[in-house]
Amino acid sequence: MTTFISTQSYDGPTQRFQHQYSRGLDYFSTKKNILTASYLYRRSKGNRFTDLRYDDYVFNKSNLLNYTTRTQDEDETEPNSEYAVSYKKLFTKKGQELNADVRFLDNWELSDQRYTQFTYFPNGTLDESKNTLQTSVNDETEKQLLMQLDYVYPFGKEGKLEAGFRSSFRDMTNDYIVQEQDDSGIFVTLPGLDNDFLYDENIHAAYGIVGNKIKRFSYQFGVRAEWTDVKTTLVETREENPRKYSNLFPSVHFTYDLLHENAIQISYSRRVRRPVYNELSPYVTFSDNRNFFSGNPDLDPEFSNVFELGHIKYFEKGSISSTIYYRHTDEKILQIRTVNNEGFSTSRPENLASENAYGAEFTGAYALYKWWKLDLNFNFFRAITDGKNLDDSFESDAYSWFIRQTSRFTIAKSLDFQLRGNYEAPQLMPQGERKALYFIDVALKKDILKENGTLTLNVSDLFNTRKTRTITEGDNFYSRANGQWRRRQINLTLSYRLNQGNQATKPSNGEGF
Repeated sequence: MTTFISTQSYDGPTQRFQHQYSRGLDYFSTKKNILTASYLYRRSKGNRFTDLRYDDYVFNKSNLLNYTTRTQDEDETEPNSEYAVSYKKLFTKKGQELNADVRFLDNWELSDQRYTQFTYFPNGTLDESKNTLQTSVNDETEKQLLMQLDYVYPFGKEGKLEAGFRSSFRDMTNDYIVQEQDDSGIFVTLPGLDNDFLYDENIHAAYGIVGNKIKRFSYQFGVRAEWTDVKTTLVETREENPRKYSNLFPSVHFTYDLLHENAIQISYSRRVRRPVYNELSPYVTFSDNRNFFSGNPDLDPEFSNVFELGHIKYFEKGSISSTIYYRHTDEKILQIRTVNNEGFSTSRPENLASENAYGAEFTGAYALYKWWKLDLNFNFFRAITDGKNLDDSFESDAYSWFIRQTSRFTIAKSLDFQLRGNYEAPQLMPQGERKALYFIDVALKKDILKENGTLTLNVSDLFNTRKTRTITEGDNFYSRANGQWRRRQINLTLSYRLNQGNQATKPSNGEGF
């Protein structure tokens, strides 16, 4: 048996320019009837130039067979629009209200790529017989109509009834083609890399929630019913996969207040995680023509039953909560890698049979001083994954943990500093292991212009350590990979509020304040 070893280096800087335009209008027919209309347009253009190098060896790394260089030159355009109309009606009874919302999303992305590849003998001489020139065009669209109606009715001293419905109509297309120049200079389509993928999804849901508090005991019961109609189509090969199903998602929460600012909580809920677009699209990323990544149009959602038992202790300056939980998930979605006889790999998401997770979580929020607020989250868990529906070897029994800590400091009036640290311990996976991941983010915020403006400086991954390290194993391969999707990033943002004063806003990127 011959052992082949290949090392690969990858560097892909991206240049991107983005601008955004938004407008909104509020109309008050009365103080209790509010109609809002808004429009948002976002357009971005980018270029990615990637350098790859493969070094191929036989038996050991002292016996170089050849090396290959490959470049990717990609231009990408993404114009996106969002239209929204909402209506809110307030009633005479305090807390009673009706909300209606209609949104239309129109997104488009065009990616035009060119790949050039050269192979060299160990002495550096070009092997002209292996010169390769390839092109790839990927045209994606997404249109989604969302309609939602929510009603809230308070009763008694602390009771509340909520009900509503939501409908989502989503159509996505992915038209792609990959071609290669032959010896006569003509571009020929590569087999299996030319198709038009259509995804039609209609989801309708209705829900009801009732909650109340009786002395020290509070409860909340809820249920959401969903009807899903999904159809995927590969036009060129005429492959269709229609799926229709309905589901109920009940939830129950109980809380009992003990003496001395303590409380016990118990809950159950059924949840769903649907595949996102990139997990469904069959388009194969082709920048690396030895390691392909694609979606799976036949991917199903994963469903989880979650049980939690917790305790919370309140202090004058904060709180500490502890929770033990059990989560059973069917159709667990994980990336699975296969390698063919030529050593080329394909990774795509698959539905594994199940996962059972047990864990304990501790969360604390405490103001150590007036100028220092501390948040801490620690989670220790065991995850047992069963993927024998795909392969007898796809299983794991892993113990792992992660910790996240955020400190917020008030340095001076209208000047705040934030420090956030994250650490994720190593974890076994059905096909290998994910190594530890750690990074630190910092942010500085200053109110200016009589507190009508805010200047924010964010530095994500301060020490440039947010690197993924994985080991992936199969019957015929062993792979070690180190990668960094995004290097240390510095953002300086200036925002100005017209006649609004200093209002707290939720950050759009999850980084700082």
